[in-house]
Amino acid sequence: MFSAGASAQVEEIIVTAERREASIQDVPVAVSAYNDEALEALQVEDTLDLINVVPNLFGGNNTGIGSANMYYMRAQGNDESIATFDPPVGTYIDGVYVSRQNANNFTLFDVERIEVLRGPQGTLFGRNTTGGAINVVLKDPSPEMGGFVEAGFGRYSEYRVRGSVDIPVSDTFLTKFSGYHISNDGWLENRNPAVGGDYNVRDSIGLRADFRYMPTDMLTWDLTLEYIDDEAGNIHGDLVGDDRVSTSVAPLGAPTTAFDFLNFSITGGFVPISYQQKSDYGSVSETTSIISDLTYAAPAGELEFIVGWRDLEQDFFLNFPNAVGDADDFFWIDNNGVHEQFTAEVKWSARYFDDKLDFVSGVFYLNEDNETDFADWLFGSFLLADRVMENTTDSWAVYAQGDYALSDQWTLTLGARYTDETKEISITDNIGARGVIPGTITLETANLVAAGIPVEQEESIVTPRIALKYDYSDDLMVYASATRGFKSGGWNAREALAATMEPFGPEKLWAYELGFRADMFDNLVRANGTLFYTDLEDLQTTSATPSGNFLTTNAGGLEVTGFELEVNAVPTDWLNLFVSLGLQDAEYVDISDQIAACTVPNTDFAALDGNCNVADPKRSPDWTLTLGAFLDFPVEALGASLQPNLSSRFIGPNVVGTRQLGENDTEVIVNAGVSLVDDEGVWSVTAECNNCSDEEYVTSNLFLNYWTPPMTWQVRGRWNFGAR
Repeated sequence: MFSAGASAQVEEIIVTAERREASIQDVPVAVSAYNDEALEALQVEDTLDLINVVPNLFGGNNTGIGSANMYYMRAQGNDESIATFDPPVGTYIDGVYVSRQNANNFTLFDVERIEVLRGPQGTLFGRNTTGGAINVVLKDPSPEMGGFVEAGFGRYSEYRVRGSVDIPVSDTFLTKFSGYHISNDGWLENRNPAVGGDYNVRDSIGLRADFRYMPTDMLTWDLTLEYIDDEAGNIHGDLVGDDRVSTSVAPLGAPTTAFDFLNFSITGGFVPISYQQKSDYGSVSETTSIISDLTYAAPAGELEFIVGWRDLEQDFFLNFPNAVGDADDFFWIDNNGVHEQFTAEVKWSARYFDDKLDFVSGVFYLNEDNETDFADWLFGSFLLADRVMENTTDSWAVYAQGDYALSDQWTLTLGARYTDETKEISITDNIGARGVIPGTITLETANLVAAGIPVEQEESIVTPRIALKYDYSDDLMVYASATRGFKSGGWNAREALAATMEPFGPEKLWAYELGFRADMFDNLVRANGTLFYTDLEDLQTTSATPSGNFLTTNAGGLEVTGFELEVNAVPTDWLNLFVSLGLQDAEYVDISDQIAACTVPNTDFAALDGNCNVADPKRSPDWTLTLGAFLDFPVEALGASLQPNLSSRFIGPNVVGTRQLGENDTEVIVNAGVSLVDDEGVWSVTAECNNCSDEEYVTSNLFLNYWTPPMTWQVRGRWNFGAR
């Protein structure tokens, strides 16, 4: 992909979409894959940038939190980052699952490729992949000494440095060390005279060490240690002209003494509560992770033991929402979170029956412990709730899948996964036992039990897959598949009262695909297309009501029909063209009971608008289209080549909130750049802009609209040394 030169062709990409290495053109799965060259040309610097490239992928940062991405793939997503909610688009780093959405916006440094698998991946990737999976594959340490350093500057006083070095200690012990630092002054201006300053700053540091030990020809041990400290806000601001502006007083901090909004009697006043703020204004996440991958390549097959440990600490103090001159600081959240997960997987892959059967199987275990100490405020003075929530997940699974060659052209895929999981929750009120209104209860674990709210959820499910592939020729493959997936249930943990902290159950779906993979004109054109239909039951939909409640319910079902097409063409040795098209028709189904119970104005049912009509599913535009052109012109006088690039993402009309709130017209996001690249590959200089036309569209609606960040630009230089 994105090759150049006299013999330019569309480059073959090897993926692990079926948990084993294979050409992307041979796997009967809807997958998009981008190598490091493609990621750079398409300006994918963070995983969030994938929304400008992948068919039927829409999203943005979570409200308030710049380190958290809410992905909506094929109309399935999650915009709540509290630990009792799970995303339906799973994120993986080298095949290791990242359970929390709070810090899934990864800055890419020294990445081999990214694979985006659409549709449920319940058999091989498991739970919480009903919408799909994003797998980031890191570069392995090289047996040759080499590396690169890169530095640049940009808008909002941004500077960034990035680098990596491979240091082979011996033929059997290889190492790689990588890092980055990004800092800017922020793009949200606070015009409150008592506050001032700019917010939504970015200050991020990432360090990674990779080790590969090969004591024998059959045994390989890969160990990755990573640390990321990321300050990244997505604080709400209004549009004043073309400026993103806030007048919030939240940066001054919470008062040390507040009114307990709930602890009042029918006859008289508010009760003052002594309060100590938990976090500074903004959002900061600190992540430490370890990935260990031990592989034994035996003559009979390959045995792999993968262990992942991840510790995330996240603090934020944020205002929701803010409207200049109106309703400033309606809602605040003060949050300290500690999230720890451990995963272990044993995977066996082999070929049997004279290589007619490709077989993969495994056992998977996940343990997750979350502790969230958070307080909710109304109008910056009334303390709505202050509590510590602990919730845990224990999940284990066993899976197997086989691809059997029925003939030289026909291949049958059969697979299944059995998952068993248990979730538990407990709550401690920081204020202590207190009456809310006479006759009601407080928010402690015992109160949940007394209110009939279960503090444990259990789920066991089988998620099978069947596919039939037909290789018409070496250059054309077609397939049909049916796959099941499920997403875990949880609790409405944002609620202030025990009686309304209701659980919601898992969502389950079947998805059906008919796809083709084609290479044409001597590999000058590649076209991959997928027709799909998704039938989802018990859709989990988040909603914020005008009364200030935050609810997630199983809002009936969701049916999605669509088509996805990706075309990569190299018509000449100096031009590469890229097309990504996503079409989808998403609609709520099985909601007749909600329609019958709805009264105008509707504030209760997320799948209906204010007039009780069926709403459009949020963040599911009927169409998305990306057009890209990447050129390569020789500049002989400099011994270099000039490489301009231009890509445009067209997004059809859509809504980003429940109840038909937060509407967008058709939007166009333009990214452009130009690089001067040394013919020997030693140095390069790049200038580029992102959202070049400063397009303003809505990514979320929480009482008010959240707008996309403004146009940014940067200039950077890179130097490669050694084997690089």
